[in-house]
Amino acid sequence: MNAQVLILTGTRQLGWESRPLPSPRPGQVLVESLLSAVSVASELSLIEGRVDLPLPRKIGYQTLGRVVQAGEGVSLPHGSRVMTTSGHASAAVLDAHRCIAVPPHIPDRVALAAVLGEETHKGIRRVAPLPHERVLVAGAGLLGLLTVFNLTRRGMSNVSVTEPDPARRELAQAFGAAVLSYGKQVGCAQDETFDAGFECSTSPEGFTDLLNRTRSEGRVCVLSDGNWGQLVLPLSFHRRELSVVASSDGEKYQAYADWLWTHPEPLLERLFQFTIRPPELIACYARLRQLPRPISVVVEWR
Repeated sequence: MNAQVLILTGTRQLGWESRPLPSPRPGQVLVESLLSAVSVASELSLIEGRVDLPLPRKIGYQTLGRVVQAGEGVSLPHGSRVMTTSGHASAAVLDAHRCIAVPPHIPDRVALAAVLGEETHKGIRRVAPLPHERVLVAGAGLLGLLTVFNLTRRGMSNVSVTEPDPARRELAQAFGAAVLSYGKQVGCAQDETFDAGFECSTSPEGFTDLLNRTRSEGRVCVLSDGNWGQLVLPLSFHRRELSVVASSDGEKYQAYADWLWTHPEPLLERLFQFTIRPPELIACYARLRQLPRPISVVVEWR
C-alpha cells in the first residue's frame, strides 16, 4: 500500500510524495486518514521559512484516522477511529500506543480537538491559574479558543480574550470569555489587569498588549510557536517583574482525551468548519497568507 504524504522541501516548496507503507509489525497499526486539521499559523510559519527546522519534512500533526490493519499484540479493533499525529497523509503505520482511541459517541470534529487541546492544557498547567484569578488570552484562533475552552470548562469564571477579528470574538464569547480589543475593551473596566495570561496571537503586538495588561508579578505562558515576527519584552515586563514561560508539545495526550470524551461539546465542531479535499491543500496555504483566515482548515480524505 502507498500513502500520499505532503512534504515541504524548502520555502513555499510543497509537494505530494507517494511512499510505500510496510505491513504493521507487532505493536503497530496501519491507519487510513479520515480528516486532518491545519494548524494555520504553525504550519504557515514552516512553509514560509520562519522556523529553522530540518527539511524535507512532513506537514501537519492533527489527524483522525481508522485502523485498517493491526500487528500482533494490538488491542485496537479493525475499523476503530483513532487520533494520531501523522499529519497530512492518506495513511500511516504507527505505534499503537501513540494512537488515541475515539469512542463511537464522539463526533469526528470534536475528536480533532484532542491533540492541540492537550498542548494548550499543558501551558495552563505550567501557569496554574487559581479559580479566583483573572486570566487573559491573546488571540482567538484555534490555539486561543482551545485555551479558553480548557480554562472555562475546568472552573475558571473570569477569562477574557483580545482579538481583532469580529467573527473570532463572537466565537470566544460563545466559549465563555469576555472580549477585549487591543485599545478598547468590551465588557471590562479599561484599567483592569490580569493575574495570568496566554500568548496565542502569534503577533508581537498581541504579545506586548498581553504583558501590558498583566499585573505585577503576574505569569504569562507563550503557547504560539508560529509567530509572525519576534516577540519582544516591553518595559512593563521589567517594571512589573513578570514571569514568562513557554510551552510546546503536550505530554498527557491520553489523559486529556479521556477528559475530552466526557466533555464532547458540539461547539468544538465550529473550530473545524472550513473543509477542502487533499488536492486543494497546497493552493489553500497560498490563500491562508492573506487575512482574514479561517480558524482552521480540515482536509477530508474520505
